Amino acid sequence: MLIMDVFDSLSDHLEKGYSCYRKMRGSDPNGFNYDMLENSLDVTRKSYMNCLEDNFDHSLLERIERQCQKKGQQVFSADFLNDLIEVYMEERFAKPRYFFDMDGVLFKFDNTLTTLEPLYEEGYFRNLPPHRLAVHCLQEMLMENPEQVYILSHYINSPFAEREKREVLQELFPSLDPHNVILVPYGENKTDHVPLRVKENDFLIDDYNKNLVYWRDAGGYAIKFVNDINDRHGSWKGSRVEYDDPELINSLNHIFEHAVTSEDLAMTLEPYMQQKLEVLRSHADIGL
Repeated sequence: MLIMDVFDSLSDHLEKGYSCYRKMRGSDPNGFNYDMLENSLDVTRKSYMNCLEDNFDHSLLERIERQCQKKGQQVFSADFLNDLIEVYMEERFAKPRYFFDMDGVLFKFDNTLTTLEPLYEEGYFRNLPPHRLAVHCLQEMLMENPEQVYILSHYINSPFAEREKREVLQELFPSLDPHNVILVPYGENKTDHVPLRVKENDFLIDDYNKNLVYWRDAGGYAIKFVNDINDRHGSWKGSRVEYDDPELINSLNHIFEHAVTSEDLAMTLEPYMQQKLEVLRSHADIGL
């Protein structure tokens, strides 16, 4: 679920509770069903909390909740949601993000195929051999900054492709946050599936020029992953790394550190944050 959808969902949960409260508050006091109200609000509480727990890091939620408790704020209050938005945006989106493709980057692409039929067979994506240095590089990055590492890969319309890709990622990278695995239907633009759009310090490591061009045009920093079958004509003129570079992690870090990024992310996100907060503020403080 994209982060914008998450806040829309939280808003919907609160709106349901608020509507129930508002409707019952105007009822005849003699016929007011407090048990029904409490039951309805309890359902709202649970769905709201489930949404929070499913989509946000628990340690982050606990820290914000402790901060709010010190200030006497409820987890259903607009103040809590304001803190959540600001801290989450700062911690998860103000930092650089690193998006890795799978086919041709983390895994070797089979260029010996004469038909596409094997791609639709069970086990094809599970059994693709890994690019050892690329896998090791990602494992090291997950040890350093796990919340900043993402997978961004296409999958074909087969009964097995998406599931097998997720399974092999879980086996190779058990510390990878499942929410950071973004699998895009083949043919769709990867940039359309990036949480809160592509920003200037978002890096894509991909082997396909078309994806790199879309990424660059969307405002991100594109890095060509040169494997043993692509880049035969040297058409990509931007940054690049080699699949067999024994210093691959250092080569990538050098690019990351010297990339020129200047956009103030807070300014980019401010309109969205304020718009969502105003919606939430109108019905968040109802004593849920």
